[in-house]
Amino acid sequence: MLIESALGIISLIAVGMVFSDYIAGERFGSPSAAFAGGIAAMFRQDESGAIYALLTLAVSVFALTSLDTGTRLSRFMFGELFLKENEATYKDASGIRKCLAHPLVGTLFMVVVGCVLGGLSLSQIWGLFGAANQLLAGIALMAVAAWLGTQAKNNKMFFFPMAFMLCATLTSLVITIIKKFGAIGAGEAMWGDCFQLVFALAMVVLAVILVIEGIQTFSKQAKSKAA
Repeated sequence: MLIESALGIISLIAVGMVFSDYIAGERFGSPSAAFAGGIAAMFRQDESGAIYALLTLAVSVFALTSLDTGTRLSRFMFGELFLKENEATYKDASGIRKCLAHPLVGTLFMVVVGCVLGGLSLSQIWGLFGAANQLLAGIALMAVAAWLGTQAKNNKMFFFPMAFMLCATLTSLVITIIKKFGAIGAGEAMWGDCFQLVFALAMVVLAVILVIEGIQTFSKQAKSKAA
């Protein structure tokens, strides 16, 4: 999160470096081009310089590694849907579950889903990316805090950032839900608004369930420590 915050600040500075050029009518084509152009301007280079080329490549690599990580994680989760608690891998399963839990099947399924979504140009997904990403950070902090509690170790340092991240992201999602309901009620909603509404509602409900379970876990740990 600290690195992401630093990257966000650098991105704002980079955009500020090329903002006057953008106002003057110059077009950068894409956000990554604007970012690379801004950083290159800091070093007094133009689009033909090495810095511009390297930063454009870095943004592309970031996107590719994110896709690779997302595919791997989704494949793991897809395979686990068909495994029982006493089964570690697809080799321990039997029948159709063994086939569905196979890594190749999961990877193929998630790649096909990704290609379909990409072909539909679902730019509306990006509107929820920030909230979903930081919500995951809050849940990860809660998981680490719960694990430290089970190990009888101090976990108080996680409570404040965990609460802040969860409150901030859930508030953002609730605001998004209210806006989408307003757009639907006014008859101005596009299909993307409905898409965001469904996923925002799902994330809020699932996050609230996890928060309740986390609070119950912390309460049990506090009682056992007091006893």
